[in-house]
Amino acid sequence: MSSSAGFQRKTFPDGTVLFKEGDPPNAVYLVESGLVEITIRRPDGGRTVIGTIGKGEMFGEMALLDDQPRMATAQVCMEATLVCIPPEAFRAQMKTVNPVMSRVMLQMAKRLRGLAHELAVAKIV
Repeated sequence: MSSSAGFQRKTFPDGTVLFKEGDPPNAVYLVESGLVEITIRRPDGGRTVIGTIGKGEMFGEMALLDDQPRMATAQVCMEATLVCIPPEAFRAQMKTVNPVMSRVMLQMAKRLRGLAHELAVAKIV
Protein backbone atom coordinates (compact mmCIF):
# COMPACT_ATOMS: atom_id res chain seq x y z
CA MET A 1 0.00 0.00 0.00
CA SER A 2 1.70 3.11 -1.14
CA SER A 3 1.17 6.70 -0.17
CA SER A 4 0.87 7.48 -3.90
CA ALA A 5 -2.52 5.73 -3.80
CA GLY A 6 -3.57 8.21 -1.12
CA PHE A 7 -3.29 5.66 1.68
CA GLN A 8 -2.00 6.99 4.99
CA ARG A 9 -0.62 5.11 7.98
CA LYS A 10 -1.55 6.75 11.27
CA THR A 11 -1.29 5.81 14.94
CA PHE A 12 -4.20 6.68 17.21
CA PRO A 13 -4.19 6.64 21.04
CA ASP A 14 -6.76 4.82 23.18
CA GLY A 15 -10.10 6.58 23.22
CA THR A 16 -9.81 8.19 19.78
CA VAL A 17 -13.17 8.25 18.03
CA LEU A 18 -12.54 7.59 14.35
CA PHE A 19 -16.12 8.20 13.28
CA LYS A 20 -19.57 8.39 14.85
CA GLU A 21 -22.92 6.96 13.90
CA GLY A 22 -24.47 9.22 11.27
CA ASP A 23 -21.17 10.67 10.02
CA PRO A 24 -20.54 10.72 6.27
CA PRO A 25 -18.03 8.12 5.05
CA ASN A 26 -14.46 9.44 5.15
CA ALA A 27 -12.28 6.32 4.78
CA VAL A 28 -11.95 2.57 5.06
CA TYR A 29 -9.48 1.40 7.68
CA LEU A 30 -7.06 -1.54 7.83
CA VAL A 31 -5.75 -2.39 11.30
CA GLU A 32 -1.99 -2.99 11.41
CA SER A 33 -1.91 -3.15 15.22
CA GLY A 34 -4.16 -2.42 18.18
CA LEU A 35 -7.91 -2.74 18.60
CA VAL A 36 -10.96 -0.74 17.53
CA GLU A 37 -14.41 -1.18 19.05
CA ILE A 38 -17.52 -0.79 16.91
CA THR A 39 -20.63 0.26 18.83
CA ILE A 40 -24.23 1.13 18.04
CA ARG A 41 -26.61 3.34 20.00
CA ARG A 42 -29.59 1.65 21.67
CA PRO A 43 -33.00 3.32 21.96
CA ASP A 44 -32.34 3.84 25.70
CA GLY A 45 -29.29 5.96 24.84
CA GLY A 46 -26.75 3.32 25.85
CA ARG A 47 -24.18 1.78 23.53
CA THR A 48 -23.73 -1.85 22.52
CA VAL A 49 -20.45 -3.28 21.24
CA ILE A 50 -21.15 -5.13 18.00
CA GLY A 51 -17.54 -5.92 17.18
CA THR A 52 -13.89 -5.56 18.06
CA ILE A 53 -11.57 -5.18 15.10
CA GLY A 54 -7.93 -6.27 15.34
CA LYS A 55 -4.76 -6.79 13.32
CA GLY A 56 -5.35 -7.63 9.67
CA GLU A 57 -9.03 -6.70 9.74
CA MET A 58 -10.81 -3.85 7.94
CA PHE A 59 -13.76 -1.70 8.90
CA GLY A 60 -15.67 1.31 7.63
CA GLU A 61 -16.34 -0.16 4.21
CA MET A 62 -20.13 -0.35 4.41
CA ALA A 63 -20.66 3.41 4.29
CA LEU A 64 -18.54 3.62 1.16
CA LEU A 65 -20.17 0.59 -0.44
CA ASP A 66 -23.70 1.94 -0.17
CA ASP A 67 -22.89 5.67 0.14
CA GLN A 68 -24.88 5.95 3.38
CA PRO A 69 -23.97 7.57 6.71
CA ARG A 70 -22.00 5.53 9.23
CA MET A 71 -24.21 2.97 10.97
CA ALA A 72 -21.96 2.68 14.01
CA THR A 73 -19.26 4.43 15.99
CA ALA A 74 -15.62 3.31 15.78
CA GLN A 75 -13.37 4.03 18.76
CA VAL A 76 -9.81 2.94 19.43
CA CYS A 77 -9.74 0.78 22.57
CA MET A 78 -6.03 -0.15 22.40
CA GLU A 79 -3.57 2.19 20.69
CA ALA A 80 -3.91 1.38 17.00
CA THR A 81 -1.89 1.86 13.85
CA LEU A 82 -4.28 2.02 10.93
CA VAL A 83 -3.94 2.33 7.19
CA CYS A 84 -6.56 4.88 6.14
CA ILE A 85 -7.89 4.31 2.62
CA PRO A 86 -9.64 7.43 1.26
CA PRO A 87 -12.98 7.21 -0.55
CA GLU A 88 -11.44 7.94 -3.96
CA ALA A 89 -8.97 5.05 -3.68
CA PHE A 90 -11.66 2.68 -2.38
CA ARG A 91 -14.08 3.61 -5.18
CA ALA A 92 -11.34 3.23 -7.80
CA GLN A 93 -10.76 -0.32 -6.56
CA MET A 94 -14.50 -1.05 -6.57
CA LYS A 95 -14.63 -0.13 -10.27
CA THR A 96 -12.33 -3.09 -10.97
CA VAL A 97 -14.70 -5.56 -9.26
CA ASN A 98 -17.02 -7.74 -11.33
CA PRO A 99 -20.44 -5.97 -11.43
CA VAL A 100 -22.21 -9.06 -10.08
CA MET A 101 -19.86 -9.21 -7.09
CA SER A 102 -20.27 -5.49 -6.55
CA ARG A 103 -24.05 -6.01 -6.38
CA VAL A 104 -23.59 -8.89 -3.92
CA MET A 105 -21.46 -6.67 -1.65
CA LEU A 106 -24.04 -3.87 -1.80
CA GLN A 107 -26.84 -6.29 -0.88
CA MET A 108 -24.80 -7.64 2.03
CA ALA A 109 -24.20 -4.11 3.31
CA LYS A 110 -27.93 -3.41 3.16
CA ARG A 111 -28.73 -6.59 5.09
CA LEU A 112 -26.06 -5.88 7.72
CA ARG A 113 -27.45 -2.38 8.27
CA GLY A 114 -30.91 -3.81 8.77
CA LEU A 115 -29.67 -6.46 11.18
CA ALA A 116 -27.68 -3.95 13.25
CA HIS A 117 -30.76 -1.74 13.51
CA GLU A 118 -32.95 -4.67 14.57
CA LEU A 119 -30.45 -5.73 17.21
CA ALA A 120 -30.20 -2.22 18.62
CA VAL A 121 -33.97 -1.85 18.81
CA ALA A 122 -34.45 -5.32 20.31
CA LYS A 123 -31.56 -4.74 22.76
CA ILE A 124 -30.42 -8.35 22.30
CA VAL A 125 -26.78 -7.55 21.77
